[in-house]
Amino acid sequence: MLYIFAGFPGKGAGPGTQHLHAGGLQHAIETVEELAILEHDPVIQHRKEGVFANETGELLRQIEYRLSDSLLKDGITWDWFTEGWRFGNGVTVQKSMASPAFSTVVHGSDLTLDQFLALHGPTRLADLELFRKHNRTESWESYESRWLPGTCPQENHEVSLTVIVTDYRLPEFAYERIRDLIERRAEPKYLDQYSAEQGKHFHTIRRYGK
Repeated sequence: MLYIFAGFPGKGAGPGTQHLHAGGLQHAIETVEELAILEHDPVIQHRKEGVFANETGELLRQIEYRLSDSLLKDGITWDWFTEGWRFGNGVTVQKSMASPAFSTVVHGSDLTLDQFLALHGPTRLADLELFRKHNRTESWESYESRWLPGTCPQENHEVSLTVIVTDYRLPEFAYERIRDLIERRAEPKYLDQYSAEQGKHFHTIRRYGK
């Protein structure tokens, strides 16, 4: 069973904050809070099209999945994932970035300032109005179509996902607790069962450039 959540533990917390990384979340789920038995078999590969045998490529079964309501609210459905998307096993954190292209053009035309001056010659800047135009390329149109209509961010952005693969469908209490840990920055229980070794189970958020 494939579960996909929005973000990752600690997303949005300030610098200096410690949060569970993927290995720590796996430890919390399987060992500390005993919420689920995760799928770790490297022979099994979960892809958009189904569950496959990694070595032979044989389709073993259709994939079962559940997307968090937070993803659906943001406009990410199963169609957001492209053909051949691989989800991994156990617990993985996946990130992707997208950047729309913009150009500065002269109002009333599609010309950049340099193009306008080359065509019209010397022009007082006070007589021109410039604006930032989104260049809707074919690749951007294809990316935007993966989102529900009107939900794709129109600026540089990152999509962070936490993917969990289990051996069976989770009971609702276990699902909600895992969602609390990932999306709502809930505190892990029984902290004495986590290693004090730096980076073993927790990651510290650092200010960019430090």
